[in-house]
Amino acid sequence: MRIKNLQVGYEKLTPAKARILAHLIGDGCVYRSSETNYVIKLEVTDAESLNQFETDLISVYGLKPTRGTNPSGKTGRLIPFVSLLSKRAYEDLLTYCEFRSSTWYVPSQIFSADLSIKREFLRALFDDEGTVVRDRKQRVVRLYSINLNGLLQIQRILQEFDMESRITPGYGFKRNVFGLIPKDTKRFAEKIGFNLSRKQSLLK
Repeated sequence: MRIKNLQVGYEKLTPAKARILAHLIGDGCVYRSSETNYVIKLEVTDAESLNQFETDLISVYGLKPTRGTNPSGKTGRLIPFVSLLSKRAYEDLLTYCEFRSSTWYVPSQIFSADLSIKREFLRALFDDEGTVVRDRKQRVVRLYSINLNGLLQIQRILQEFDMESRITPGYGFKRNVFGLIPKDTKRFAEKIGFNLSRKQSLLK
């Protein structure tokens, strides 16, 4: 197996790298498919997220990802993905955190970063796992996860933006999903917001 070198400076935590980490926590995955294949992948229907993920991978690692589609396990519909095969990028990402749905956590490097890095991390995570719903006469933002400890860490970061939130259990088909809900949707729109235009437009 030929190991591709990463570009100089890939170790630095940039806004692009913060988004990569958040997408991999959200709808992405990092895994070994064989002894020689090390996979970094995002599989979503939103072209904006895929384009951003591809651009960020190139920006951080200097490697060109590939694109493709996989059939949905539920509907059979083809879901597009962006994937990068790189042992060194794989190993670099695993120095930050775990990415499994039940065990992910916010990297310590994110906690020690400035607010601009934290904002990009939150935006990408809310792009993947967040939604905007109507509750009575107002719109409410929710971030969903089965990982309560991870959401408690996100709650701590939101407090750095002077934003209070609550965590409510009981979502999902099995009622095992937690929802983190910022108390002030307008403040969330001003301080964080979404990168996805379709979700951002719902806040306005």
